[in-house]
Amino acid sequence: MDTATLKYSLVNSKYPLALTGAGVSVASGLPTFDVDWNDIPIRDMLTREYFVNHPNTFFDLYRSILAWNDVQPNAAHKVLAKYNADIITQNIDGLHQKAGSQNVLEIHGNLRDLVCEKCRMIYPAQKSLDEKIPHCDCGKILKPDVVLFGDQIHDWEQAIQWAGKCDLMLVIGTSLQVAPANLLPNIAQKNGAKVVIINENSEDLFKELLH
Repeated sequence: MDTATLKYSLVNSKYPLALTGAGVSVASGLPTFDVDWNDIPIRDMLTREYFVNHPNTFFDLYRSILAWNDVQPNAAHKVLAKYNADIITQNIDGLHQKAGSQNVLEIHGNLRDLVCEKCRMIYPAQKSLDEKIPHCDCGKILKPDVVLFGDQIHDWEQAIQWAGKCDLMLVIGTSLQVAPANLLPNIAQKNGAKVVIINENSEDLFKELLH
């Protein structure tokens, strides 16, 4: 899709919606999860089993990922905010909110919070910088509010509702390999929405839309 066609689609959409994955943040300097950390595949570490059995190493990785908080949004994040698109994101980096988007479903969680799975208390991520393995006041180890492989995703029912009511869905920076998020474009299409997949050269495309 060229810039003019994309702009026309956004301007004339009543309910624009974007489904974004790790690729949308690559231009901001963030990696995808298909990389290693200290010679361990990150995908192998972001599992419930690894969190339970290797909490020390898990939180070392989490603290390194917290450095993402210093990263800035790129043109894609800014354009989606400019055109008031609702966002369903698989990302945990918070860049859509930093760009100004108001309605964001973080279906894979976020880096901001630590959650007690026993009493549901929420603590800021800063606690993991103060304690090697952060604990709740009730004694339970806290878990980053990040959906690990095997966990149930967040806000799924609301994501289905958004996909069902949108008239334009932009799929940006995701290979649509991860379930159940990969079902959302089909839901949108079946309800009459135009679905546009943008996975290559998105940075140049969106830069032009900023002007």
